[in-house]
Parts: sequence; C-alpha cells; structure tokens
Amino acid sequence: MATRDILDRLLVLMTAVSVAAASPVTAEDSSTSTLGLAPPDGAVVLFDGSNFDAWKPFSWQWINPNDDQKEIQWKLVDGKAMEIAFEFEGKRRKQFLCTKEKFGDYRLHLEFQLPEEDSGNSGIFFGPLYELQILNSAEKERPGMGDCGAIYQIRVPDVNAGLGPGVWQTVDLKYESASIGANGFMTEKGAARVTVWLNGKLIHDDLRLSLRRNKYAAFPEEPTSPIVLQEHGSRVKFRNIWLLEKPVYTEPRQEK
Repeated sequence: MATRDILDRLLVLMTAVSVAAASPVTAEDSSTSTLGLAPPDGAVVLFDGSNFDAWKPFSWQWINPNDDQKEIQWKLVDGKAMEIAFEFEGKRRKQFLCTKEKFGDYRLHLEFQLPEEDSGNSGIFFGPLYELQILNSAEKERPGMGDCGAIYQIRVPDVNAGLGPGVWQTVDLKYESASIGANGFMTEKGAARVTVWLNGKLIHDDLRLSLRRNKYAAFPEEPTSPIVLQEHGSRVKFRNIWLLEKPVYTEPRQEK
C-alpha cells in the first residue's frame, strides 16, 4: 500500500474516533481500530518482532544510574513481540528500554498486551519523559491520573478506552515537541502538545503539556528525546512499534 493511502487511512480512523461516542470499548469494536497497521513508506520501524536493534537500556538518575547495562534482558516472544523481563544472568535487575534515536515531532504507533496474572503496570514515555500509563484498569468507570491512558500525574483520559489482559491494544500518539528559546528553556507559547488514541478512542485531544509534575520532571527539556518503555513489575508485551516524523506528514501547527 502506498504511503499516502496508509496515511489517509490513519487520518480517517483518527477523525472517526474524535466524534465517536464515549461508550466503553470492547475487543469487538474494530471500526476505528489500527490493530496490525503496517508501517508506511518513510516510517521509522522501531520494532517488528525480529530484534532489538533500535533499542538500548535506558539510563537516568535511579534507573540504571551508572549506565552499565550493556545487554538487553527483555525477551523476544511469539515471533513478533517483546516481553518485559526482570532478571539478567539469574539476578534481579530493573531495566527500561529506550530508542537509540531521538525524535522531535512525530506520530507513534504501538501495540501492547497486558498479562493475565497481575496489574499490567507499565508505561510509554514520550518527549522529556511524559508517561502514557499502561495498567489493567478496564473495569473502572472513571479512570484516574494513574490509570490506563492517563498522562501520568498530569491528566486523566477523556474516556476509559482500556481493555483487559490477554488482548492486543493499540496506541496512536501524535507528539509536537516544545519550542526551545535561546536561553535553553521552553518558550511561553511553545509548550509541547500531544494527541492520543487508545484502541481507536480519542483520549487526549491536542493537550498542551505546560506542566511537568511526575517523578521524571527533571529530565531535560530538549527539541528531541527518545521513546522509553517502562518496566514496573509486570510482564507486559509490545509489538508493531513505528513512527512517522514530521517531515513525512507536514501540517500547520495551531496555537491555542
């Protein structure tokens, strides 16, 4: 399929979900699903199930503080996915993964699956460590700032679009990085923005990220940053991870 056709399909899906009713999502709701969406021409493929070539152990403050984790301990599973692992050479070791490359403005596609046995706690970090929370909170009528789809400790999702364990779920995320002034700080009107669809449901619509109050808030605000996958005690799986950088889908930025 040509790049433009795939982009048009993705944009149609995203437009459709923006007017969808706020009723609970089920695994059968496929009209706006991007599950299994293949990366278009021009996409940066971060994970296709075959290797970890685009990834490395993440290091910052208390996470791998000495940056001495040289080996990725996460596992390739099911021929197409990666799974969080807690040990290296028989010893417990906490490990986050991050992309070797850093990115500015982009659209990210990612699929994840919660384990059956626990809370499914994990997260996807974008920008200077804003966290999109992953958690088994599908049964909650009103999700909080620590539930699935929340921008952790910053904003609750507009609707609970999370599914339960054992099924693949989709994240489609559009991120616009902050404008950095000559002084090295974010400009007054240049805050980062994010729009997020979870399982085809719009849960954050052009959110202005002017607050940084999670425990990673000291991470430096820069024009580019890695994508980071969190280990938080659950064997969450990830697959089909790719992104389109802004030059591929150029569009005007609107101030609010």
